[in-house]
Amino acid sequence: MPSIYISKRVHLILDLQQEFFPFPYRIMTRIFRPNAYFEEELSAGEIFPPGLEAQNAILESCFLVLTGPEKEFGEILAHSVPEKKWYEYWKNQFGSSLPIPIRIQERKPESLVQVPLFLEEWGRISQYSEKNGFQLNPTAFERSAHLSSKIAQTEWKKKFHMQEFPVWIFKNDSEWKSDGEFLRLQAPAFPLYVRKLEFGFSGRQEFLLPSDLGKPSKKDFFKIRDVGSVLEPWMDRTQDFSLLFSAEKGSFRRIASTILLSNQKGKYSGTWLTSEEESSWYSERMEPVLRNLSDFAPDYTGYGSIDSFTYRTIDGQEELRKVSEINFRWTMGRILWELCRKFPLSGVRDLLLFVSHKGSIHEDSYRKLEEWNREEPTRRMFPLSPFYGPKGKPMPKVLLWFRIQKDEVSDPRQTASDLAAKARTKFGG
Repeated sequence: MPSIYISKRVHLILDLQQEFFPFPYRIMTRIFRPNAYFEEELSAGEIFPPGLEAQNAILESCFLVLTGPEKEFGEILAHSVPEKKWYEYWKNQFGSSLPIPIRIQERKPESLVQVPLFLEEWGRISQYSEKNGFQLNPTAFERSAHLSSKIAQTEWKKKFHMQEFPVWIFKNDSEWKSDGEFLRLQAPAFPLYVRKLEFGFSGRQEFLLPSDLGKPSKKDFFKIRDVGSVLEPWMDRTQDFSLLFSAEKGSFRRIASTILLSNQKGKYSGTWLTSEEESSWYSERMEPVLRNLSDFAPDYTGYGSIDSFTYRTIDGQEELRKVSEINFRWTMGRILWELCRKFPLSGVRDLLLFVSHKGSIHEDSYRKLEEWNREEPTRRMFPLSPFYGPKGKPMPKVLLWFRIQKDEVSDPRQTASDLAAKARTKFGG
């Protein structure tokens, strides 16, 4: 099990924590573990799943920006340290350096974090002790597995009649083979289906023709272990939304709404924070869902989001799929909301966008980004993730944060598409 090294330097605790650990009697070390592979941890039943370190790197650098030089979110746990040029870029923005993350080490540490320790995570699943380091927290795992299960969420949606179209549940591969075959023989009513893992990253899904139902999967992530899944028709989606919420002991409240950007196969590429004008209709439609959520998660305290989308029916009507899935964890929308809270700026629209980056070790993509900023003074662009890896190799995808004057964004999706195209001309890809 990976562990960590950490310096003995600690920082002051939050006001909320002072009630339990009053200064100066005890000082709490605060650590944030941005486990972007949370769903894989749930599926595997273990933390720090091997082979996914690179997928976690973008999230790790985002939280270094969020915590900032003042370490608002405490120390950040990471598999790697971002490259030097990225740190230099942000030092020029802040006037002081971003913190170095706590490195996750592969061997048993000689010195562990001092307790008391206040541990926060992207998705709650682990615990920390001086003796054993990071371990799976059985209670947190059981709770998160229930809340994050697409099967459990589907059953809850059926209870509250939130099924705009049919969804089928398969609790294991045996059910998929038998029930899927039965469905195939019943002359399925839809031309295309999508099968999703019970737990899995965004994009861990398989598109199926009616003739494929019940047959062995061609995707490796369905072959690794006998897992549950849900099947639903792939609809003609027109827009994707997400409702950000916070909760205190099962009482849920709306924080903001976002527009999710994705391609025709549902692959995520970015997030806009919506204006009130854009999202008022959506927020009103989602209020009953938010109230009913306390039935599914009566004790939940923390952050999350409800993903939704609009789609065209066969007769051309546009309908809202209120609950595609619910995330009981941090999300990219939450990161964007926190960035806007930390760096308030009026009169702008905020966008997180993954852009392609080919580059080379002989080019300076940070210089190109600054040139782009100078070319378009009504827009500001910031690299939330590095352009290059620790050894100088160009990163194929980079997460940029755009701040654009409101009057320049009449169509958020088209604006994002134009920016992605402009990024390809700047950085390759």
